[in-house]
Amino acid sequence: MSAKENQALKQVLREHELKATSQRIALLKLLNGAIEHFDAEEIYLELRKRQKNVSRATVYRSLEALVDQKLVNKLDFGDGRMRYEQSKGEDEHHDHLICECCGKVIEFFNLEMEAQQLAVCEEHKFLPSTHTMHIFGTCANCQHIQAHAQLASDSN
Repeated sequence: MSAKENQALKQVLREHELKATSQRIALLKLLNGAIEHFDAEEIYLELRKRQKNVSRATVYRSLEALVDQKLVNKLDFGDGRMRYEQSKGEDEHHDHLICECCGKVIEFFNLEMEAQQLAVCEEHKFLPSTHTMHIFGTCANCQHIQAHAQLASDSN
């Protein structure tokens, strides 16, 4: 990330009344470029690789502060580990498909599903503030592996 991008992150942190520490900036950079959804320990280990002067406690405190200010989303995929992703705001809302076999997370957006959810809210005179949807199941790769395993056991 360039010095200009670092300045932009510092400004965002300050606008949210957070100290613009090097650890918080590094954490936001990590989440901004992440394809995966990291848990706190994975974030800590990755930051340690990149920057040696970060403690586990600093990572946990920084994550909570960033979640409180809605700069980072805290996600529960049902496996006992909280995951984190950079908040993209309401304009870039997405939901998740979660493989129960391998843990793969697929982000998706479906306008029809969003419209249906709003229709349900209207039907019940319910004013939504936010929502998350996690669909649990088996990804295509794990289905393929399971099918081959089943074929192998059937042939025995």
